Amino acid sequence: MKADISLAERRRIEREQWAEIRAMLAPRHFAAMQEQMAIDAALARLEREALIEAAPAIYAAMGRTAVPVPAPVVMPAPEPVAPEPVAVRPGAPDMPFDLRYHLGLR
Repeated sequence: MKADISLAERRRIEREQWAEIRAMLAPRHFAAMQEQMAIDAALARLEREALIEAAPAIYAAMGRTAVPVPAPVVMPAPEPVAPEPVAVRPGAPDMPFDLRYHLGLR
């Protein structure tokens, strides 16, 4: 049977078959991945809730009391400041003197 079909034709048929298999498996794969992600998220939430409920007992067993979490610190927005004029060397009006000095251009 293989002798009746050329190698190129046989490879083309195999590629088509693999493409069909991948096309059938892809939706199932993504559905399974979404289910697994949902299960992982639910387990993480349940574990976190269980730890939060058990925290007072854990602290009591350790002989400590729960420490209240302080409120987050919110920094006020800085007020805009007018830029200060930079001293310019007379020989280089386009570039500030200290910048020319630090760049080695003096």
